[in-house]
Amino acid sequence: MKKVILDLAVTLDGFIEGPNGEIDWCIMDDDMDFDGFLAGIDTIFYGRVSYDAWGNYQPNAEASEAERNLWSAVHEKKK
Repeated sequence: MKKVILDLAVTLDGFIEGPNGEIDWCIMDDDMDFDGFLAGIDTIFYGRVSYDAWGNYQPNAEASEAERNLWSAVHEKKK
C-alpha cells in the first residue's frame, strides 16, 4: 500500500491565492529540500485550475538551470 502525503501551500487564513490569483507569498526556500521531496513521490494531484496553470508549465528561456530541473522533475510525475 502506498502512503499519501499532503503538501499544500496555504496562508494562515486558508487561501492558496490572493484575490487576483497571485501566489507571490509562496517562496521556495533552499532549506525545504523540494528536490528531495519530489524524489520521494510518484504522483501529483492537481485541481483543475492548478493543472491549467502548472500541469504543463514550462519555464522561459532565461530560467535558471535549477528551475528548469525542478520543472522537469515535476513533469516526470504521474498526474
